[in-house]
Amino acid sequence: MTMLRALLSKLGRSSVAAISTALVLAGIGAAPAAAQDKPRIVMLAGPQWDPFFGAMKKGADDAARDLGVNYQWITGTDPNNFLADYAKLVKQAATQKPAAMVIGNYFPDTLDPIIKQITASGIPVIIQHDGGASWQDVGAISYVGFSARDLGRAVGEREVAAGAKFGLCVDHVPGNTTLDLDCQGYNDAFKAAGGNSKVLMIQFSDASNPTFVTNAIKGALQGDKRIDAIWTIGAVQGVASVEAVKQSGRKIVNGSLGLSLGSLEALKNGDLLFIADLQPYLDGYYALLAAYQYVQYKMLPMGQISTGPLMLTKDNVDDVLKVNQQFPGVRGAS
Repeated sequence: MTMLRALLSKLGRSSVAAISTALVLAGIGAAPAAAQDKPRIVMLAGPQWDPFFGAMKKGADDAARDLGVNYQWITGTDPNNFLADYAKLVKQAATQKPAAMVIGNYFPDTLDPIIKQITASGIPVIIQHDGGASWQDVGAISYVGFSARDLGRAVGEREVAAGAKFGLCVDHVPGNTTLDLDCQGYNDAFKAAGGNSKVLMIQFSDASNPTFVTNAIKGALQGDKRIDAIWTIGAVQGVASVEAVKQSGRKIVNGSLGLSLGSLEALKNGDLLFIADLQPYLDGYYALLAAYQYVQYKMLPMGQISTGPLMLTKDNVDDVLKVNQQFPGVRGAS
């Protein structure tokens, strides 16, 4: 991510704007030729520099290969302007009149009206990973993902059980309703146990800069001695939190979400208490599968398709590390 930021800076704003306007379309080169005769499905999701979305794309790629589906993965390229960039891409993808769309609804305040227009036009939409709270309101036919508030509550309960009384929820995508709900659920757990929590906001453009995140978390720890627990909602941020805790010299109950080799090693070494794995590979695979089956056969699983969380601890981390060696990228680790 540091290299990406440096490249964007070197290119200048005009070049970045030109790049961000372009679609990052990744087709499936290994799909059979018959895929071109199949209904076209587009999937709009997050940036691939995050290993989380790399695993999601791999799941969709594998589903497309298995089914022979004609599909495209679309995402934005500019971390400094991701919301506007992404909203534009959703609109542009809809004008191509695909047979179905899978959309990660990361910013419902902006995207809900756009998605409502798409579903009203007759294009079937499946909401994936983010946007679980409003998928029915926007007219989507299904949601593939998890309950954000329940996730946050489960995470908070684990940290409370480990002795924590005051938590810090690190939200690295301000305006993302899912992360808001994650932190609300986290706070629910602490308050239910007689404690409390607070939220540390980190701008998305800085979220993959480990030094920035480390300093932000360390500053929060220095500024509030009540904090005895941290939850970071991303693998990059989780690794940075480990370094921040070490630099602070404090004893902190520390948990994360999302996988990278660094976060898995931190879990194995005991620097993280747990990692909540939302299994993004399953998000990509099942969302494309459900969209394809609906378009082809008008069949659809009823209600939400839950793909996480699976809680990883020191007891089962070795199994995940072995899987990552055998099947690189499936678990989101890189």
